[in-house]
Amino acid sequence: MNVKYEYKSAMTFIGFSTSISPKEGYIKCPEFWDKEYSQKYSRLWQTMKPETQDEKAILENGIGMFAICDEKDGFFEYWIAGLYKGAEVPEGFKLYTFPESEWAMFSTKGPLPNSLQELNTKVWQEWYPNEGQKHMGNGNAMLEVYSAGNMQSPDYECGIWVPICRTKVN
Repeated sequence: MNVKYEYKSAMTFIGFSTSISPKEGYIKCPEFWDKEYSQKYSRLWQTMKPETQDEKAILENGIGMFAICDEKDGFFEYWIAGLYKGAEVPEGFKLYTFPESEWAMFSTKGPLPNSLQELNTKVWQEWYPNEGQKHMGNGNAMLEVYSAGNMQSPDYECGIWVPICRTKVN
């Protein structure tokens, strides 16, 4: 498994979320995407013409290009998110800020959700016990990063970014 380390300034995201039990994550996260994103906004992606403030926020901020997993006591808050551009935050949407940090960045190819779930398992069962524990401590959240394209293609690229505590790389 390849990991790239990169320093990033603080990043603020906009999106909406749900609480999920860790043992149900591989089932409930894709269900959340389907119910709260794909089904609700399929017309928007066909027309690219927002009719509501929610749709305008989705297009302007690229909501759906990221997901945030923020671990809490016994569950995690799972966000469908985009990089916040500074406009109005519609009702039901929230902001989430990652402080400036170095990130451990992992990538994979393949159809969703399997490729990302397999990468997630490798990150937490291989990287974290061997390397990650040395650098963790910048919160309990991570990012899923999605590219544009056919999410069912064998060539589809996505990734997981984990904020870590290391000295800034120049």
